[in-house]
Amino acid sequence: MVPKKKKKAEVEKTHCVACGVCVNVCPRAAITIYHGIHAIVSEELCIGCSKCSKACPAGTIQMMEWEETN
Repeated sequence: MVPKKKKKAEVEKTHCVACGVCVNVCPRAAITIYHGIHAIVSEELCIGCSKCSKACPAGTIQMMEWEETN
């Protein structure tokens, strides 16, 4: 069986400005702002829709491919 490839949002923490735009556009509430410093994406909640990546004004959210291991 060939593993399914999925996408997940990943934040480049050193360049994140914690503006919260990603939090507001995420349909699954998968993103939170950590102590006002940077965004964090929940791997369990992220569905890979890329809305956060498109909305990020700093360009710090990338969609990363990973293989499902079920």
